[in-house]
Amino acid sequence: MSNETYLISHIEDLILRSTNLNIITSTSFLTMSEQSLFLNEIVRLNKEFSNEVDLILDGGNSLESDRKILFIKPKSYSIKELNEYIKEDISLLLVTPKNEKYSDKFTHRDFLGALMNIGIKRETIGDIIIDSSSLNKGIIYLLSSIKTEVINNLTSIKHTSINIKEIFLNEAPFKMNFEIISIYVSSLRVDNIIKEVFNLSREDAKELIIKECVFVNGITKTSPSYLLKKDDRVSIKGKGKFIFLDESTINKKARYHTKIKKYS
Repeated sequence: MSNETYLISHIEDLILRSTNLNIITSTSFLTMSEQSLFLNEIVRLNKEFSNEVDLILDGGNSLESDRKILFIKPKSYSIKELNEYIKEDISLLLVTPKNEKYSDKFTHRDFLGALMNIGIKRETIGDIIIDSSSLNKGIIYLLSSIKTEVINNLTSIKHTSINIKEIFLNEAPFKMNFEIISIYVSSLRVDNIIKEVFNLSREDAKELIIKECVFVNGITKTSPSYLLKKDDRVSIKGKGKFIFLDESTINKKARYHTKIKKYS
């Protein structure tokens, strides 16, 4: 069974469990590519299960989340009850250096590596956000079932001893750093958008795509002519990521004026 088939089968099993037992169920954290696979099936799933449940993606960080959990809520449950379930299922940990003066500068990879070193599985971890102003603090969204293990065993990142404490989901002290930029492009091809966002030549943008360095909603894109759609999330190895916010309007010179949410 392929990973794709397994994921959809697992989701179907969770839906059946929700409907049969009248309980809220949920997956672990899904990657963007797994979310895309689910979204490709959502119409069929709703039809097959007669709209008995609501299927909701949430990562604890509202719409900003890259990694999200699929929550399956029977229609008999209210949104308030779902939100309470989410608060119990997802925890948020704040990580700070014990001695800020001698702290290393951290990256997302440093946090993830430290978690993997203590035996934490990737699917139990959601978004990891580094404080862009200091680079020595971070927050970790994770399944509540592993928070005690992380608090007790994650004692350092790189060469820096750290403190960890749990905070409420709505008390995140910082978020992903981004800027909204406007660009004018002749078409909505992915190579054209990448060229403008990262100030590259057309050939360099194409090369990144051909070398499989470009991902749209977590799925590798190898065609420079792929047309971006509203809210597509684009990430490029070694460059960064952005969200294509809208197609906007075409001006008198037949160029698209569109907006991009670029993360730094």
